[in-house]
Amino acid sequence: MYQMQEGSLSLPSDWHDKTMNVFVSAATGTEGGSFVVTRENLPWGMKFHEYTANEVLKLAKQVAGYELVAGTESEVSGRVAYTHEFRWLNNGKPIQQLLTMVEYGKRVLMLTFTAPGTISETQKSQVQDLIQSVTLNEPD
Repeated sequence: MYQMQEGSLSLPSDWHDKTMNVFVSAATGTEGGSFVVTRENLPWGMKFHEYTANEVLKLAKQVAGYELVAGTESEVSGRVAYTHEFRWLNNGKPIQQLLTMVEYGKRVLMLTFTAPGTISETQKSQVQDLIQSVTLNEPD
């Protein structure tokens, strides 16, 4: 049984959850920060730390104006996680993101906070609190 905010549904067992949850502040609408949750399959034979290193390399090569701010190992809901903070340019405009990748069995949860310009220390603290509030079920 697949659970979602509005209810549940019965999906075939070979279907995978590729949902995306997008949250924006009512105070800022589409012009402010956003918090997005996506899910990725951990590639066959790849360990979580290999996956995170590979994702960081892909970002550095594929994102315009990429600049590393910080990368730290962490924990979310008792699971291994890695937070990658970086800046880049979207159509010439600066963007800053905090991407927290969380090991979730054979999947990786991607928790991404995006802000135009620069993320303030207050925003960063609030996002870290939000991420630490995540309570995960055991993976299937």
